Amino acid sequence: MQKVKVLIHLKSGLSDTGTGPVPGELMLEGDSLSLLWTQPPSKEETGSSLNQLIYERPEGVLHMMRKGDYTTELSFSEDARTRGTLYTPHGDFLMEIETKRIFIPEKLWVLAKDGGDITADEDGNCILLRYFLLLSDQEPIQNDISIQISLEKNEDKG
Repeated sequence: MQKVKVLIHLKSGLSDTGTGPVPGELMLEGDSLSLLWTQPPSKEETGSSLNQLIYERPEGVLHMMRKGDYTTELSFSEDARTRGTLYTPHGDFLMEIETKRIFIPEKLWVLAKDGGDITADEDGNCILLRYFLLLSDQEPIQNDISIQISLEKNEDKG
């Protein structure tokens, strides 16, 4: 399994600010593309969180895990409604997920397999995810996540 050092810029509609750039690793193993990074603590957290995305192709399933003060285990599929769990100090919350869009650029598969070059402002290096969280007795909560990937060395040159 090859590991490529990258920088990650994450934006989420559920939080006021994005994160990044933070260092991470892009990996390819068989038909699974993984992205791993540590995110600095937010206002409500006491420590950093470990984040991992795993996209399984050809199944078209994206798994998102986050371990920290708040832990999440979510799965996304455009073909089916999925389930996820949010673990907090105040209790655990089960939810259903209705995925509207998953986009994993082909450039990231090539980068993870063969290496190469990709810059932060380049089109086509952004993972996109659009979904609704469905919690019991609440209106659906829409979220859009974008994760822009660039090579660590390119950011260091700037």
